[in-house]
Amino acid sequence: MSNIIEFQKISIGPEFLTARVRIGDGYPEMTNEDLDATTRVWRLMPQIASHACVGDGGKTFRDVMGGTEVAHLLEHVAVELMARTNLGDDISYGRTKAVEGVARTYHVQLVCPDDVLCVGALSSAAWILQWAFSGGGFPEPDIDAIVQGLVGMVKRVDKEEKERAAFDRTVAEQQERAEAKRLAKERAEREPWTVVPDDMVDQWAEGREGLD
Repeated sequence: MSNIIEFQKISIGPEFLTARVRIGDGYPEMTNEDLDATTRVWRLMPQIASHACVGDGGKTFRDVMGGTEVAHLLEHVAVELMARTNLGDDISYGRTKAVEGVARTYHVQLVCPDDVLCVGALSSAAWILQWAFSGGGFPEPDIDAIVQGLVGMVKRVDKEEKERAAFDRTVAEQQERAEAKRLAKERAEREPWTVVPDDMVDQWAEGREGLD
């Protein structure tokens, strides 16, 4: 059997992540086609019922949860996971819209304060729905552990990016210093009366003293 959520494309812009997803064959497309599965999700994350939700004619997700698209449920699970990490200022917004003319396919849009966080939350939400709509069972998804994992992943990637940026700066500085020494050597060969000590070359490379 296929997965309930099939990711076809993920696009990340300056503010939003948009995922094109397809509901897998053999799974319900609407939550009221499997209320037991929908209830499993709600019991894991009862907070989703209080999410603001105005697109389907209600005020909260509770008003529509028993008869909405499974892709819409995916959206709210992902939003709740991101909100629990406390890693973004405003991550309460999402939108789900059917792709016109394409069966069982939707665009799910999320506010994206961090692309690693957003992709991780969406993937985790799909895994939670897979568990719920495949009969549930034990062990149940540990929501707190999932949230901690998302936080750890974001911090780890941030650390790696900072380390990579520091390494790139060091390499660039070394290349600039080597180029300055090469130019100083060429000048000394061209103008033998000009002698440039190495420490002066280092200062030149660092922009602290001009040699012209």
